[in-house]
Amino acid sequence: APAPWSPSAQAREDKNRKELNKERRIRRRLLKREVLLHYSNNDLKCACCGERTQFFLTIDHIDGGGRKHLIEIKDRSVYGWLKKNNYPDGFRVLCYNCNCGRARNKGICPHLMDNFI
Repeated sequence: APAPWSPSAQAREDKNRKELNKERRIRRRLLKREVLLHYSNNDLKCACCGERTQFFLTIDHIDGGGRKHLIEIKDRSVYGWLKKNNYPDGFRVLCYNCNCGRARNKGICPHLMDNFI
């Protein structure tokens, strides 16, 4: 059996893990920004309501089927898949509100409805 780690080795491992996690978060955010900029023609905003806060923006499958697509590609990141596949057509930038609203309202964003009843 391997020898147990010394407290100093464990502390180094914890520090390294924290640094690696920080670097991964930065890379994910940069990748997301790159993809969002591509699909918004360098005008980073929701295609429906105009929201500009990057934290609220996401990729939308224009014709629906996002959940099915994620299962098919077996990729943890749709952003990575989009970049790896040379930014295929059929996607756009929406905020989470518009994206979820469309998903729950048969493809129609609540912003575009005259009434909600």
